[in-house]
Amino acid sequence: MRTALGMTPEVAHVARAHKGGAVIGFAAPLDEMLACAEASEWAGMSASRALSGEPPLPLEPKCAEIAAILVRDRSPNLRAIEAEAGRRGLPFLWDDTEVTVGAGKRSFTFGRYEAPDAAAVPWGELAAIPVVLVTGTNGKTTSARLMARVALEAGRSVGMSSTSGIAVNGATIETGDWTGPAAARAVLRRDDIDFAVLETARGGILRRGLAVASCDAALITNVSDDHLGLYGIDDLASMTQVKGQIARIVPKTGTVVLNARDPNLVTLAASLEARVVFFCDMETAEPAAREVVRERLARGDAVVLADGGDIVVREGERAKVLAKVVDAPLGFGGVARYNVENVLGVVGLARAMGLPDDAIVRAITGFGAKDNPGRGELVDRGGVKVFLDFGHNPEAVRAALHLVSDLRARSGGRLAVITGSAGDRSNREIEDIARAVKDARPDTVFVRELSGYMRGRQPGEVAGLFHAFFRELGLPPASVRTRTSEVEALTEALAEGRPGDVVALLVHLDHEEVQSLLTRPG
Repeated sequence: MRTALGMTPEVAHVARAHKGGAVIGFAAPLDEMLACAEASEWAGMSASRALSGEPPLPLEPKCAEIAAILVRDRSPNLRAIEAEAGRRGLPFLWDDTEVTVGAGKRSFTFGRYEAPDAAAVPWGELAAIPVVLVTGTNGKTTSARLMARVALEAGRSVGMSSTSGIAVNGATIETGDWTGPAAARAVLRRDDIDFAVLETARGGILRRGLAVASCDAALITNVSDDHLGLYGIDDLASMTQVKGQIARIVPKTGTVVLNARDPNLVTLAASLEARVVFFCDMETAEPAAREVVRERLARGDAVVLADGGDIVVREGERAKVLAKVVDAPLGFGGVARYNVENVLGVVGLARAMGLPDDAIVRAITGFGAKDNPGRGELVDRGGVKVFLDFGHNPEAVRAALHLVSDLRARSGGRLAVITGSAGDRSNREIEDIARAVKDARPDTVFVRELSGYMRGRQPGEVAGLFHAFFRELGLPPASVRTRTSEVEALTEALAEGRPGDVVALLVHLDHEEVQSLLTRPG
């Protein structure tokens, strides 16, 4: 196909084998990217036919279609602007419709098919802005929101993308899951920001890559057994490499902030060019994590710790206490240790960006559940405590329900748990979620369908698996109910609730509907 299109027939390709096959790719000029993707798809389908004994696909009409794409897309002006941006060290963002040089208040955007002459670009007005990326299995949205608050407290104009949407200076301007490269570009193209916090999810990295070629700092909260088996990522080591991409684009002058309690991240640190700052909750730290901290301090490196009830930054023999753990509302008095870790990671990230300690302290002591909707949010409804959380994988469910169990122990009431799962989770993951719910000793469990997240499963299939696993785990069948939505389940749980009871709503997605229910009179 490449020969027929007048391209060099050979390409320098990269390949990575996995359990289900292989991922194969090669570099292409940006104005030939779509054409090359179309040719690759044709080639893959043709090769599959040949391997199964069928004749390969004919060149036409595909060759003519791709040739037309090349005629439309090739742009000497675009290539010249890309080259000059690289020479000047400027961000260069592009997609199917727009191209941007620079970022934020110092950016220039034009139509993808309207590239000006390179000399017409206002180069002297363009520059980069501070950019941080945040990823991890759990805690990334909370961490991104808190990091944006720190930058806001420091007087910056902040754009943020996350699972819950796009926000500018704390005001949401777009709702939905904005964690891919399109979200990053949408933030970086705004002319009213001078600081960007970009939550970066696994799916976006694997499907579309990263929007930026470099960033000033990156935070990886943790890596756990979640979403394995998709896109050829079959184990934690591979998942660490995926999430580690945000760390690999941090230059030597930047900083990567990592969780010392995660052995996969400790391993990743050794391969990075950038400075590494570890954070660690010493109250829950295993011996291996404590040894990482000890070694870093012995080298004179900085670490961020929750130690002896304090949030403290240590560097060699020096130590600076920023706040008490109990003074950070996200930690629920220190009970929510997973959120204590999120606070520590953000402290490390904010200091790496040179933000002042007073702004950091104001943010971590003033940022609570109302600032973090749907992530450890606690609402009182007629004496019934409703805990809203996105907990959607075994580790997150276990952590959230640990906090819920503490709330229940204080009130002496009953516990209802509302849960569910997307269809692309394995049976083992669903079983592990069921086990985490069972370990919280709920009185009632509502299993709900995630209708928009079937992802290859049949209606009722995931709910059926939950029922089977709960039965195997010893929960009375009468205590497990299936409902069609989280609003239906929550309505029923509240109707049966009495003062002192706790309702834990996990995989919380229907934010507006639930808030309407919880704020309704009566």
